[in-house]
Amino acid sequence: MDELVRGLISNNYLITPPAYFLLSEHYTRDFTLPELIKFAKAKGTFIIDEIVAEEFLESKGIITKLKHLEKFMTGKKTEEKSIEEPAEGQTLEISEAKEVVESPTSVSEAIEELEEPQKSSETQKVVMAEISGEPSVEEIEESEEEAEEEGEGLEESFEVNGEENGEVKRKVIFEEYGVPIVGEEELPEEKKKTYSVYADFKVSPKEGFEFIAKKIEPDFKVKFDVRNVKLKPPKAKNGTTKEGEIVVKVYENYFKSRLKKMRRILRENPEVSGVIDIGKLSYVNPEGDVTIIGLVNSKRETRNGYMFEVEDLTGIIKVFIGRNKEDYKKAFEIMPDSVVAFKGRYSKRGIFFAENIYLPDVPLYKREKPPLEEKVYAVLISDIHVGSNKFCEKAFMKFLEWLNGNVNTKAEEEIVSRIKYLIIAGDVVDGIGIYPGQYNELSIPDIFDQYEALANLLSNVPEHITMFIGPGNHDAARTALPQPEFYREYAKPLYELKNAVIISNPAVIDLHGREFLIVHGRGIEDVVSYVPNMSHHQPVKPMVQLLKLRHLAPTFGGKVPIAPDPEDLLVIESVPDLVQMGHVHVLDYQIYRGVFLINSATWQAQTEFQKMVNIVPTPARVPIIDVETARLRMIVDFSKWCDV
Repeated sequence: MDELVRGLISNNYLITPPAYFLLSEHYTRDFTLPELIKFAKAKGTFIIDEIVAEEFLESKGIITKLKHLEKFMTGKKTEEKSIEEPAEGQTLEISEAKEVVESPTSVSEAIEELEEPQKSSETQKVVMAEISGEPSVEEIEESEEEAEEEGEGLEESFEVNGEENGEVKRKVIFEEYGVPIVGEEELPEEKKKTYSVYADFKVSPKEGFEFIAKKIEPDFKVKFDVRNVKLKPPKAKNGTTKEGEIVVKVYENYFKSRLKKMRRILRENPEVSGVIDIGKLSYVNPEGDVTIIGLVNSKRETRNGYMFEVEDLTGIIKVFIGRNKEDYKKAFEIMPDSVVAFKGRYSKRGIFFAENIYLPDVPLYKREKPPLEEKVYAVLISDIHVGSNKFCEKAFMKFLEWLNGNVNTKAEEEIVSRIKYLIIAGDVVDGIGIYPGQYNELSIPDIFDQYEALANLLSNVPEHITMFIGPGNHDAARTALPQPEFYREYAKPLYELKNAVIISNPAVIDLHGREFLIVHGRGIEDVVSYVPNMSHHQPVKPMVQLLKLRHLAPTFGGKVPIAPDPEDLLVIESVPDLVQMGHVHVLDYQIYRGVFLINSATWQAQTEFQKMVNIVPTPARVPIIDVETARLRMIVDFSKWCDV
């Protein structure tokens, strides 16, 4: 079945063959399925026929003339009828009048037919007029004479299609000399929206305010984006290969990729030496210490310590570390499916007794980077949640005014004048159907309108500020990590913003030689679930754990869905200067081994769900980052306007 037909049927819409032939050649190239469904919804029909298809294509500018109007004017006559000429302003339903002109083959024929003397008597006309409640013949003649004197043509109309068959009504207009002209079709008006998409909200840069950032040349590069990685999924071996076998093969490649990348990171640590493959342990001297690197399949706490099952490409082994060992506490930080190194000795009983544990972690020392000629600042925000009835719209509008130079202090004036970048780390809209009962908490219940509303707001960001916008779990994007981008058919208004750069989740942006790792932050959920003493109230602690494990979502099958890509793109291969996350709606930050980690809070007040799980958000607080040092410069608080 064709993709267009299948997509419509899955959304409870039907399409006729003529409409299919009209639309199929333009599908995906000139329009998308959601756009067609939105148009049909506005028309109030679930059947897409030829007329609806043509009107849709005309609305998109794909065709300029409706073909069904040509058919009406030039189609073959099927049956001749005789009927009274309608009086001025009289409208006859097709069920009563059938047709005044039965599809004349040309305008001239239509004129001839209309000029033929009608056989009905004057008496019949009077009776018909009285029955219909219309003016009498004498009144009609008088009105015609008056119209001729005033130089106006007699204009009459009748409806071709009634509402009873589900079609839209069309009118034939009779201008002077009785020439029938098919009038422009009146499209049904969309229901007036009871909510705003901020189309009228406009902010201009403050007059006289000096934006120094305008003179600073932009210096950015998206160093890593999921869309730029070419993935080669495995092919079926033969025609009998089942789909499940291919999926298993993909995940096998995924974890092989993770192990390979992590081994390279771990071997950069000078303490990790003498690495032996698990499959070769039975050949080594049992008295000497060796190191193994593997994927942790499972871990369990025993009376005397922790027991792990560890796997590499050559085999599987049980690893035990006792409570009396110096690195025993590190066992708590190891999450399922993470890759770590164990140093110790191998027992002929088939157990590896570990003395030390090495996490991939980041180096203790970082190389300093050269200073910048000019101070440049970046604003880090996330979780705007436009469309939620808890969205702090007034606070966000005040923030946009602030970016345009409406500041309160000299310190803020210096900051705003040098803001060059705005980074938004996901959940830019609240989405639709993300959690049960969400519809009752939406102020904008249409996903298209949510993105339009966001774009209207962000269009007020000064043009010299480059925006980087990535998706989150509430956005119209792939649910599983990594998320390549927003679905264009839904988030089209964002792509049309002149100063916006759409990025993936995760992404690495180089700003003036400093690497910013931008992640929405769903991996925090798994850390809170598996590592003791972690909570959503202090999100930077779970962020540190992810940095230690050098992975953004280590555990497979936990709360975070992971896509079956043949390569693991969530490994933190390069140590960044700054890590930005969101997702948990709490502002928090910390420096760990030279890396600045920050959770950039939210623009949404506390929801009912957050009340149930005891999450207290810190909305409308804006961190400003000094790009040169990749450190926090100041936090601007707009929360007093968040009164929802």
